[in-house]
Amino acid sequence: MEYGERRASDNAAINAELLKGFMLGDIVIIPNDNVAIFNGKRRHISPKALEILLFMASNQNKLLSTEQLLKIGWGEKVTKRGNLSHVISELRHVLDDHKESPEFIQTLNRRGYRLIAAVKSVDDKVLYPNLWPSNEVPAPQLSNDNWHLSVALLKNSRLFKVTVAFSISTWVIIQIIALVFPIFNVPEWGLKIVVLLLVIGFPLILLYTWLQEIKIKKNLFYINNNSPRKKLFYKQLLFDFIFIGLLSSFVGFLSMHLIDSIELDQNGLTNNSRLPPSVTLQHDLLAVIPFKFDSHSNVPDYFKATFQGEVINALSNQKNFNLVSQRAINEVAVSSTIKQYAEKLGAKYLLDGQVVANNEEIIVMLNITDTETALQVWASLIKGAPDNLLHVQKELYRKVFNALDLIAKSSTTNVETLISTDDFKAYDSYIQGRGQLANIPTLETTAAAEIHFLNALELDPNFSLANAGLCQTYLEQYALSKNVASFQSAKRICSALTQVSQLKEEAYIALGNLNRISGQYAISDQFYQQALTLNDKNLPAITGIAQNKHTQGDIKQADLLFAKAIQLEPGYWKNYQIYGHFLFSIGHFAQASEQYTKVTLLKPDFEKGFSNLGSSYYLNDELDKASDAWQHSLSISPNAITYSNLGTAFFFQKQFTLATKNYLLATKLTPFDPTLWGNLADAQKFSGDIKNARLSYTKALGLAKEQLKVNPNQETMQASLARYQSELLQCDSALNSIETLRTSQSNDPYIYYDTAIVALNCGQKSLAQTLINTALTLGYPRKILARDIQFISIYSTSTLEKEGKLI
Repeated sequence: MEYGERRASDNAAINAELLKGFMLGDIVIIPNDNVAIFNGKRRHISPKALEILLFMASNQNKLLSTEQLLKIGWGEKVTKRGNLSHVISELRHVLDDHKESPEFIQTLNRRGYRLIAAVKSVDDKVLYPNLWPSNEVPAPQLSNDNWHLSVALLKNSRLFKVTVAFSISTWVIIQIIALVFPIFNVPEWGLKIVVLLLVIGFPLILLYTWLQEIKIKKNLFYINNNSPRKKLFYKQLLFDFIFIGLLSSFVGFLSMHLIDSIELDQNGLTNNSRLPPSVTLQHDLLAVIPFKFDSHSNVPDYFKATFQGEVINALSNQKNFNLVSQRAINEVAVSSTIKQYAEKLGAKYLLDGQVVANNEEIIVMLNITDTETALQVWASLIKGAPDNLLHVQKELYRKVFNALDLIAKSSTTNVETLISTDDFKAYDSYIQGRGQLANIPTLETTAAAEIHFLNALELDPNFSLANAGLCQTYLEQYALSKNVASFQSAKRICSALTQVSQLKEEAYIALGNLNRISGQYAISDQFYQQALTLNDKNLPAITGIAQNKHTQGDIKQADLLFAKAIQLEPGYWKNYQIYGHFLFSIGHFAQASEQYTKVTLLKPDFEKGFSNLGSSYYLNDELDKASDAWQHSLSISPNAITYSNLGTAFFFQKQFTLATKNYLLATKLTPFDPTLWGNLADAQKFSGDIKNARLSYTKALGLAKEQLKVNPNQETMQASLARYQSELLQCDSALNSIETLRTSQSNDPYIYYDTAIVALNCGQKSLAQTLINTALTLGYPRKILARDIQFISIYSTSTLEKEGKLI
């Protein structure tokens, strides 16, 4: 058949009546003129588009395939589907139709198109309205409106795009604020600014965008006084306005919820206490703000670093005024005004000063300011020789104490006992030791501090402040190295401090820590309470009692006390670290990572902060984040805890050679920790190095026995001891140990994990299943256990795997 003959045949499928003109809804189509008339306006239709429209109108409500329409419009010629898509788009434009909510042409993906509008014939009154009186012209009828069109228009509008963009930005801002505001104790006005931006700024932006689009919507609906489509225009405006209102209400609710959550975090995550917007001024409170040192002063750096802290420690012995802690003071920006110091610290008086020194003389200028009146109530000048800082320090204390007695109108303090040495070299060594302790504790810094304090005591055996420094040093060393000799030294030195009146508070804390480490929790609490009697805001005492409560299984009370510590000093990094340890130990790894993140923000050079963060990520199955945190920790400084964590990660990945390498590095840095030697032995065992594994287990066993001399009741170490006994085939002793542990009903999942391995090593598979189930119930990570080769004999054959408890 020839092409011309085909066109004639196909045109037969077009209803000839339509060629005279017809209506689609309220639109008049006049084929002879190639126009569509809508609201009195004429729109041109191209011949190809008109041809397709006539065919579809002749087959109204019928699905017409793409192939049919291509054949009608372009015959047997091979043509692209894009040609048809272009024609359909033209028709939609002419008919003011929308693909998302069609009134005329419906698209059925991969199937074709359907004309769904009513097709009606027209008479001369419609085609030629100018020839008839206006009251006789039939009014075109609108098709039934629906909300699908409003949704489609909103979805494709700029208003919707701005909403999505602003919502994402708001969410990011909220995440940042929720993390940072509690750390730095941002005041109430900071929260108000955020609420203002979110609650007011968001709807204003949406309203501005909406107003910009009204003109576009007018053109879209061809709004005029006589148009029945005016209703659609107002309907769309109403729809948009409801959308803006709902979103604004949601953002307002979210913002208020943000404020509540930040206040809870700032107050230690408790519901029964709220921080006031500003701290109440206390007339008996004194703050020693950082002294200014002239840039050309040749005063030793260690003297500068410890000066403020030593003044605060000395003034804590006078009875007239309470002291703001150094950590709380250092949270406030140095550039703050007197009023800002008063609002943030609540101190009635500020003590500050400036130090100027050259080769011949050192000058200290002192001031005490009343923050309520902003008046200077006392000032003094102290001069001395640069090679005799001890004299300058004593003179400073004497003058400040006299000034405080004068202000308080009393005299209660013996200044001569504050430093308790007249040997300048001894005092200089003491200051250098304090400078080392002011750093993040490491084996290197504590070793250097020990040398300085011992040197001070060698020069003056009765120098009590040096004994106090040595007590703290040995406690730090034991915490870092697990060397029992350090614990015994701390016990010997710290016990004598209670005889020194100005050091009693520090001595009680030290003795509380010693008894907590040795498992004497009741005695430990007594010492902490004695410290709180002297100072009811003593932070180490509060956290010490919290740690005792945790160890004794009182999780709720421990949580409240940790929260109280954060409330007292929300900017102190160690509060978040201790709280993170607590959350980690009870299996709340996601919450622990939040606390460790705050540690890394406040102390970005603290390698153990990143190491702990990596551990919480790892046990929460966030392996990439864990790896990044550990690598960052090692980039700051090599440390045993990070090498051990990396070794554990490699162990669970069954890369035992790499695990062995990292555990070896850990044992070299901390050679007295039995856990590290036990981990090394596990890696050596599964890598096939049985000989070295036995040597490492033997080393771990000996060190575990030494640790139990410090605290015979330490259940975690008892479990480790039984574990090493079982690996060395000492099963009678090991099984007796785990039976004792089972009767204690501990809440620590890691104890049951270790004892389950003991049971496996000693052929008690049923007991091992019971113990590991208990560990899982208490929060041991199931995904981690599923990767543990030590339990493959259980979870590959037992009902655990069938029940899906491990995988």
